[in-house]
Amino acid sequence: MIYIVLIIVQILAAGCLIKCSPIVNGIYQPTEPNEGEFPYHANIMHKLLKFSICGGSLIHPYWVLTAGHCFLESKSQTLFKPSEVNVGVGSIYTNCKGGQILDTERLIIHPQFTQANKNDIGLIKLKISAQLGPTVKLIPLHTNNNENLVGKTVYLTGFGAINDMNVIPKRLRVAILHVDNYTGCFDNPPPNNSEICAASSLSEGKACRGDSGGPLVFLKKKKYYQVGLTSHLALLPICRLKYNNSVHTRVSAYISWISSVTGVNFFRPKKQRNSS
Repeated sequence: MIYIVLIIVQILAAGCLIKCSPIVNGIYQPTEPNEGEFPYHANIMHKLLKFSICGGSLIHPYWVLTAGHCFLESKSQTLFKPSEVNVGVGSIYTNCKGGQILDTERLIIHPQFTQANKNDIGLIKLKISAQLGPTVKLIPLHTNNNENLVGKTVYLTGFGAINDMNVIPKRLRVAILHVDNYTGCFDNPPPNNSEICAASSLSEGKACRGDSGGPLVFLKKKKYYQVGLTSHLALLPICRLKYNNSVHTRVSAYISWISSVTGVNFFRPKKQRNSS
């Protein structure tokens, strides 16, 4: 009984049980994708409670990209052990119905991650390889950190509560965001072009804390590339504010770190990486 209470406290500390609203549309109809439409999305779940902790993306059969703050309470204390975390892939359902539920081997957080959500990026190594197919695919990473993304339409996927009453959706949701100048997130531009500010209306869907780690992607030549992962909200921890834009860690600023940790060269074409 004490163990169960401790687990619940851990998830509350992660901000993912009471005020966990990954994609909120207010009074508007949400967008729910079909099976296989976003086959790279990973649902990071607590192994015992089967509750979604964060989102992530499958970047290699053995590796999932996510946010560092999903697992780190302080520089010396993690929220979860690898044995307490599962990763679900290949399902558009919150309970991962019809998908693969995989055990984790390692949780790796960027060494320069700060409690102010700087360098907010992390990796999960899976114990066994995800089986690729029509509903489970890898997402290629955007590698050009000098490309101007302002004005581009990007897409965010996520599971979690849909309002402040803690109602949990049964299916994955999609938000349509737009890359804004960093002043739209009410802060100074970060060094090394390491973050993305994204804006949207309520009808398009707003990112919120339950979206943490979820992939931010854009279409280029009819192909999705991951440009970011959800880090935090610009203003208040409330989703239903029109000007409460979201901040996303920019993936291209961390390609060298991702490649170094995984041992996989993410500058190479995806077909070459699949067998690494």
